[in-house]
Amino acid sequence: MSRMSQKHVLPLGILLLGTVALLLVWQTSRWVYQGTLDGLIASGNDRMTLYTGTLRSALDHYAYLPYVLSTNQQVLDLLQGKQSASEVNIALEHLNMEAGCEALYIMNDLGTTLASSNWRDPLSFVGHNYGFRPYFSRSKAGERGRYFAIGATTGQPGFFMSHSVWQGDRIIGVAAVKVDLTDLQDEWREGGETVLVSDTNGVFFLSSYHNWRYRTLEPLTEAQRILIQATRQYGRQPLDLLPLEGVDLLADGQRIVSLEGTRYLMMSRSLYDLNWQIHYLLPLGPAQERARAVLIIGVVLSLLVLALGMYLRERRQKLISRRKARDAVALVEMNKRLQEEIDEHNRTDKALREAQAELVQSSKLAALGHMAAGIVHELNQPIAAIRTHAASGRLLLERQETDKLRSSLTAITRMTEHLGSITVQLKTFAHKSPTFRESIVLQECLEDALTMTAALINEAEVSLIKDLPDTPLVIHGNRGRVNQVLVNLIRNAVDAMRVQTVKKLHVSMIVDQQQVVLSIADSGSGVRDQDMEEIFTPFFTTKEVGEGLGLGLSISYRIITDLGGSIRVLNNEEGGATFMVIFPGGPVVGDGDGR
Repeated sequence: MSRMSQKHVLPLGILLLGTVALLLVWQTSRWVYQGTLDGLIASGNDRMTLYTGTLRSALDHYAYLPYVLSTNQQVLDLLQGKQSASEVNIALEHLNMEAGCEALYIMNDLGTTLASSNWRDPLSFVGHNYGFRPYFSRSKAGERGRYFAIGATTGQPGFFMSHSVWQGDRIIGVAAVKVDLTDLQDEWREGGETVLVSDTNGVFFLSSYHNWRYRTLEPLTEAQRILIQATRQYGRQPLDLLPLEGVDLLADGQRIVSLEGTRYLMMSRSLYDLNWQIHYLLPLGPAQERARAVLIIGVVLSLLVLALGMYLRERRQKLISRRKARDAVALVEMNKRLQEEIDEHNRTDKALREAQAELVQSSKLAALGHMAAGIVHELNQPIAAIRTHAASGRLLLERQETDKLRSSLTAITRMTEHLGSITVQLKTFAHKSPTFRESIVLQECLEDALTMTAALINEAEVSLIKDLPDTPLVIHGNRGRVNQVLVNLIRNAVDAMRVQTVKKLHVSMIVDQQQVVLSIADSGSGVRDQDMEEIFTPFFTTKEVGEGLGLGLSISYRIITDLGGSIRVLNNEEGGATFMVIFPGGPVVGDGDGR
């Protein structure tokens, strides 16, 4: 290759290296931006849960009042003409002093207000007809009325709740409550965050920013405007469009929007029982600034490296030229040896760096894999069970079934304690540590495990057969760790039967020479002979990629052996597999409390 060609090849290589460096810097800035965005999404979900809770708390605080009013004898007498309105006015006024609502009022079956707690006010509801309001028409139909609107009389916004007043099988009036939500919006504003609530038409009626209130998410249709005007929901508000421009849709309920030149992460969550949506906006400035800073620093470093490379190249060329002028032959030989040494040094340095990088990465992945896999594998079932009990508790609360609610809350408490014990036990796989042991009843542990996996068993349509002795069987160990083993075995059994036509899960217990043997049998496909020896090996799994990490049975094996027991598996003649867990223990002696 000629000298002229060499002069053109070297700058081209440096230019290519600089281009690659800039691409890496750009990609790194994207990773930083995405990582920060993921953090904002996680934080936003937590804040959405908080604000949804405060909103529901503010509404549910007064939810009982319409029903209480509808059953009040004075109200019944007023609607039947047996009680004077003045006496009911005073009674409602005294009641509202304790309740703290904006107003309590009673309407006849035509919507005319007969009595109200604000009867002394210049803008009293008494004598006004609110039959055009949807909450009145719903209560007239025998349903519960819930409606947000600007007051037709006072001009003040509020949340209206109503209940039918019955005389026998006939509705003779409606009891209503108006709640002021101004304090709730003030709390949002004082928190320095952007929270909005929109109705089914996309109108923002609650907002932490006053000038965003009574604006719309999308342009209203003519039919929507006619309906809003007919019910006078928002008075004379123009309901202009809030200029939120969509930039990017991330997921359901998550998108990036732009408002007045500022970008936000907008998270939305539906409140189905109210036909509302709550929205939470997070500025994207921090994520953009971090990505921009990484990009600028990376570009500057890349340019410095490029400049250094150019400088070193020029310096080397000058040295070569001087040496060639003094002794061309010696310079060629010297350059040859120097090049060989440089190549050897580069190869050695590269090998060392690659070995070091692989070692560090392997260590990181091993630690992260152990921790993340354990948490994902072990916490899914308790979290699902807690979610199920929480949903049941909400229904029981609405039905005022406090006894059943107390049982659900007790179950949730027990499961949260189990979650705490699982996080402590995550280090079991890495090294053995002393564990506090106590006397526990194995039947109770099994019931706990079946409760946590009930949703999974029902979803898979598995028939559960229990063959348990009446006498409590006591073992010595940690209840949380034993529950962890049983949940793992039950979940594996259900997974093994997902594609089977017949799905039967048979759980039995027997006592054999001061040992308690727990058997969990399924009707799945069984365990292959070549997998028998490796089934309790860490990270061994027969599931598809992404469906299992191979840690459940390994962790269960470690727990059982730590308790002085054993666990083994065998295939059933009729199909499927049976896991047998052998605990040292036996029947309860004495009072049978198992403690």
